Amino acid sequence: MKQIDIMVAHKKSEWEGRTHALETCLKIREQELKTLRGQLDVTHKEVGMLHQQVEEHEKIKQEMTMEYKQELKKLHEELGILKRSYEKLQKKQMREFRGNTKNHREDRSEIERLTAKIEEFRQKSLDWEKQRLIYQQQVSSLEAQRKALAEQSEIIQAQLANRKQKLESVELSSQSEIQHLSSKLERANDTICANELEIERLTMRVNDLVGTSMTVLQEQQQKEEKLRESEKLLEALQEEKRELRAALQSQENLIHEGRMQKEQLQEKVKAADTQHAVEAIRLREESLAEKKYTSQGQGDLDSVLSQLNFTHTSEELLQAEVTRLEGSLESVSATCKQLSQELMEKYEELKRMEAHNNEYRAEIKKLKEQILQGEQSYSSALEGMKMEISHLTQELHQRDISIASTKGSSSDMEKRLKAEIQKAEEKAVEHKEILDQLESLKLENRHLSEMVMKFELGLHELESGSVTQAAAILAHCKLCLPGSSNSCASASPSSWDYSTFPCCCHEKKYVFTSPSAMIVSFLRPPQPC
Repeated sequence: MKQIDIMVAHKKSEWEGRTHALETCLKIREQELKTLRGQLDVTHKEVGMLHQQVEEHEKIKQEMTMEYKQELKKLHEELGILKRSYEKLQKKQMREFRGNTKNHREDRSEIERLTAKIEEFRQKSLDWEKQRLIYQQQVSSLEAQRKALAEQSEIIQAQLANRKQKLESVELSSQSEIQHLSSKLERANDTICANELEIERLTMRVNDLVGTSMTVLQEQQQKEEKLRESEKLLEALQEEKRELRAALQSQENLIHEGRMQKEQLQEKVKAADTQHAVEAIRLREESLAEKKYTSQGQGDLDSVLSQLNFTHTSEELLQAEVTRLEGSLESVSATCKQLSQELMEKYEELKRMEAHNNEYRAEIKKLKEQILQGEQSYSSALEGMKMEISHLTQELHQRDISIASTKGSSSDMEKRLKAEIQKAEEKAVEHKEILDQLESLKLENRHLSEMVMKFELGLHELESGSVTQAAAILAHCKLCLPGSSNSCASASPSSWDYSTFPCCCHEKKYVFTSPSAMIVSFLRPPQPC
């Protein structure tokens, strides 16, 4: 029993230690999951903020691109208007050159109108330059924001890679934990099987003890029946003893009465002897005269002697009966003593059997209580293990779901970041194209401003120049304006050879000392060849 108690206590301590270890492991895993969930929430918040920033930047970029496109459309429209005005002016000048109908005042008004347009165009070019600088600053800021977003995306990708590594490590640790728990479950199942075998062995022992207790009870019942029979026999013997004692008492009374009678008779005999002796002496003295009286005394003496002999025989018979009764009484008392000893022995044996029976019953109760405690502890441990296994399976399922969701969210984040990076690269390409267009517009604006400066210089020298020469060269330089296919359009005005420009009608060459003289000569009507 002590060994069973020790084994049950040892198993209980082992189960409590295992459950405590499992609870600590589960608490540690729950804390790790809470920290990972907090980190994932923080990363989700950061990603949401970055998405908002990216969306805001996209909106700003779209607005700026729309503004750029509108400004470019306006610039293209104004350039088209300027080109058409230049073409109209050139056509008009050609008509004037050909018709030679208008005078110098109309040329002056036309020149004033052109100067006003040139001034307006210069103002617009300055505004465009300012706007270009603003756009360039905005583009540089957007480029810096794009670089910052790219760095943030790289940081987020590195964080996601770290998170993936952490999740993989968590998966590996969870798998190792699952294997460890499965091994623990197998060991627990083995211990449960061993406990079941031990419980079966204890139940077999309890059944054996119950069988032995039943046999002991049957023997005890048989002994109780024998004891009852012996008690009945003892009571019968005691009754017989009482009867014998009563008979013995009556015999003793009779013997006492016989003794009393014997004593009386002896006294009478003594008295008669004394009288006989006296009478014999007296008869001897008196002689034969008294023969009649002596014969009567002899008859009385014979009768007394016969009575005395009868009393002696009756006394002997009574003594024999008394001795016989005493022998039977001694035998009955011996049998009573033997029966009382046997009864006492049976009582002692019955007490011993009752003590053993009580011990067996107490031991059976203890064993039953231990079996019930073992079954309760086994059932509670089994229920705890089942609950723990279900809780662990639920946690592992939730962990798998969270890992899958984090993987899906990380893949979605990677896809979104890749899409955002592609969009940012596309927008960077668009910004580069816009910058190239702005550079081309800047060059064209610079070229036009140089042309305007040349026209202004030509206006100052308009009065001293020749209109016909300017018209002829203007007709020739029509091919050199922007948009012409001549090679002069690609060359800068500083690299022009002002010494030789052919006439429109003849192969006559005019000599110019400066571009201003040439431009002024463009605006003058040509002279007929």
